[in-house]
Amino acid sequence: MTAPDDVPLAELPPRQRILRAAGLLFEQANTSDVSTREVQRLAGVTAPTLYHHFKDKTGLIEAVIEDAFQRYLAEKRALTAGLSPLSALRAGWDMHVEFGIGRPVLYSLMYAPAKGGREAGAARTAREELRASLRALQDAGLLVVPADEAVALLEAAATGATLHLIRNGGSADAPHVRQLRDAVIVRLTGVADDEGPGHVPAARRLLGSLADTDVPGLSGRELALLRDWLARITADRA
Repeated sequence: MTAPDDVPLAELPPRQRILRAAGLLFEQANTSDVSTREVQRLAGVTAPTLYHHFKDKTGLIEAVIEDAFQRYLAEKRALTAGLSPLSALRAGWDMHVEFGIGRPVLYSLMYAPAKGGREAGAARTAREELRASLRALQDAGLLVVPADEAVALLEAAATGATLHLIRNGGSADAPHVRQLRDAVIVRLTGVADDEGPGHVPAARRLLGSLADTDVPGLSGRELALLRDWLARITADRA
């Protein structure tokens, strides 16, 4: 179980104390290349305690990454609970970027791991939860590309935007980041917000239901023309 960030370090059990101390030191030093001795000192534990829980420094770093993903997931779940699928997509993007620029070293470890590094189990969970949220969009008729393609596009765009901000500075509400977010949402759903005239949601739902689907009674050319008309309706609103 991952401890909330607002729990004082001294009140955590040894394993969580070591994880929190390592994460704090990584961010303070702006690198994960800190000594286990420094981690022990900040966590208030002995070397045998650290190695009992993590075996070696590699094990510690892998555990820190896993813990960071767990905290990321908890924060995202709390933020998006009760939101509509489209609002949750937008809020999830913003939270993802803010999480990364607020913890640049941890984020780089999470999303730009060393070559050959193992993927954290929570990273797979994060991807599956993203896929589930996109399927909710699909079920609502709001997704106009296949779910797996949408996952890849979102991961590439959000991760790229966050790493760009980490390297070059800036905030999650920087104009170019918002423009990228909205462009991705338009590509996935055909709209940039939840609202629109009555014909727009209907067109969007129909367009989503026609993705990669043959329609009896319509030729391929007729179906392509119908998709083009529907896409133009939703794009005009966006």
